[in-house]
Amino acid sequence: MKNKSKLNSFYYGFPVFLVTTQDSSGNTNISAASSSISLGEKLIIGISKGSKTWSNLMAGSDAVINIPDHTQWEKVEQIGRLTGGDTLSEAQTKWGVEICHDKFSKSGLHAEASVDVAPPRIAECPIQAECRLVSTSDKGRFILAELDIVNLWVDDHLLGENGIVDSAKWKPLIFNFREYDTVGSALGFNVKYGN
Repeated sequence: MKNKSKLNSFYYGFPVFLVTTQDSSGNTNISAASSSISLGEKLIIGISKGSKTWSNLMAGSDAVINIPDHTQWEKVEQIGRLTGGDTLSEAQTKWGVEICHDKFSKSGLHAEASVDVAPPRIAECPIQAECRLVSTSDKGRFILAELDIVNLWVDDHLLGENGIVDSAKWKPLIFNFREYDTVGSALGFNVKYGN
């Protein structure tokens, strides 16, 4: 039997990522996010309106999608409790969010230069995608940002013999109904695995 349910947010299991963007003065912001879809060499991410990442994207900033592994959940949560904006909303105040304009220093994460976009990559994240902003679409409380991947970086230890990510070595951080989680043992392989 099933019961009709009302959820505040339908986060049924999405990979977590950290977005780096820059404002017009070249200041970098890091934002924790979990709403994304990847299609070939494109990414679409969902970003809340009013956030520093939103204002940077609306001003035309490119982005780096930095993908942490499961061991980095506490750093992600720390970033999620910081805002690069100058004011706090009522909800942010309730959640204990702090204003922070240097999230790298506050979190202990390290910037490494990107090759083809301005925002830096996060050195501690084993997978990074340098992306150019293509467009944004207004969806009420949030926007969808369409990004083209221009460079993809993967730590060597995650790559198998054929140069693709070895799924047995990759344990992504997953936001599962607002709980941090990861994957267990593999169940099998898709027909396209390795191709």
